[in-house]
Amino acid sequence: MKKTMNYLAGGAIALALFTFAGCSKSDDALPAIDGYNNSNEVASTNLVAHWTFDDTNNERLSSTAPTKTVGTTGFTTGKIGKALQLTKGGIVYPAITKINTVDALNNFTVSLWVNIRGQKGVAGGGFTSLFGIIPTSTDFWGNIQACVETGRHLPASDTLEFKNYLNTTMGDGSQRGEDNVALFNNDAATPDGNGQTGAYFKGGKDWALYTMTWEGSTGLFKLYANGVSVGGYTKRGTTAGVLKMRVPALAVFGSMASSDLGFAGATRPDWAPLATASIDDVRVYNTVLAQKDVTALYNLGVAGR
Repeated sequence: MKKTMNYLAGGAIALALFTFAGCSKSDDALPAIDGYNNSNEVASTNLVAHWTFDDTNNERLSSTAPTKTVGTTGFTTGKIGKALQLTKGGIVYPAITKINTVDALNNFTVSLWVNIRGQKGVAGGGFTSLFGIIPTSTDFWGNIQACVETGRHLPASDTLEFKNYLNTTMGDGSQRGEDNVALFNNDAATPDGNGQTGAYFKGGKDWALYTMTWEGSTGLFKLYANGVSVGGYTKRGTTAGVLKMRVPALAVFGSMASSDLGFAGATRPDWAPLATASIDDVRVYNTVLAQKDVTALYNLGVAGR
């Protein structure tokens, strides 16, 4: 009987080891999310710039290092690995080839994770520029900018008013701008899709995915928060056609153009101080991502991928 029990015990141990080994092997491969294993698989052939901020400020695809930082910059725990931490800080890069031609971003998507609070009533607070591709000839606005109306909301507020902006060179050589804002547009609905559109985004004081897309053929300038369309003015109609950038243009985090970042003719306005924010996984694409892919970036980021 004792011998039989020993056989049974040995069999149970072998079965347990087999079961454990089998589970361990299958767990190594995580299930896909929205058809992707990680964020780098989303529109990978159209990704032209990417900052991970995993203990480095270098742009990943070109290995371009920044030329200058101002204020306080460092790293903190991010949404995917580490993140850039700005405390009244900014960073500027030299021209990066793939985002430094007139037609580099005719149609585009910019996506980034941000953790930021409102600054209404805060000494030295105001409007925040998170990221921009800014021509050296500018006053302070860029070709493309991802911003937040932090000056309109208190630090304790959960409202995060994303704002996107672009400036393009028209056929006659003039400069025209267009923007969109995360709010509910209560105007009467119009044939071009404005009015009774957008939504206030309650994502302040936590990590949120900011995404904007420009499609020249339709003139749609979309704004997403955590994968959901929130822009109240998706088609203002103040510009037309594909984006024509002014170059040379430099990637900038945390600031409008300013002389202390090397923009000789620019002065940072008082209402837009250096940023205090955490920024992670910044991606620039030379195409318009479909909403399903914008949503995939959000879901993958939530999973740390």
